[in-house]
Amino acid sequence: MNFSWLMDDLMAHYRSNYRVQAMAALTGHTRFADFTAPKVWSGSVDTQSLPVLGVLTPQEGFRMESFTTSERKTLMQIAIRRAGGDDVEDILDEDSAFVEALVTGALRQQNQFCFLRETSIVSNADGARNIGTLVMGFEITSLRAPATLPDTPDIVPRGSRAVPIFY
Repeated sequence: MNFSWLMDDLMAHYRSNYRVQAMAALTGHTRFADFTAPKVWSGSVDTQSLPVLGVLTPQEGFRMESFTTSERKTLMQIAIRRAGGDDVEDILDEDSAFVEALVTGALRQQNQFCFLRETSIVSNADGARNIGTLVMGFEITSLRAPATLPDTPDIVPRGSRAVPIFY
């Protein structure tokens, strides 16, 4: 598989970096190396693409600590869908142990406070075989400075003769 996009994203937004670090840790391990791992997973995956692995950051809590610092609690979800027999849930249970160790290890190695919040497993029949889905939610807590914009001119009302001021 080609994961060149992983390295292209390394200096991106901090949530992008979380996803990149988690995906690299997971796909770098032999257990998940042969999984389909799209950067964006629509949720509807054909059975020929299984097993599939997705990493997303769908939610973030925010609390002001001071005028210069905010606490962010990012929800990062790891989703795995695979086909199997009657033991598909057992296999997903084993997957969950690897996911927890790999993701928390990779993020903590980067000095990120990360821990597992919840795990869910759902299975259903797809004709002759069972399809199981594992979703694991991790919380990543960080302290961040408020978002700022790059230096830009002040907005001047239409029709004004004022000269833009750069800071």
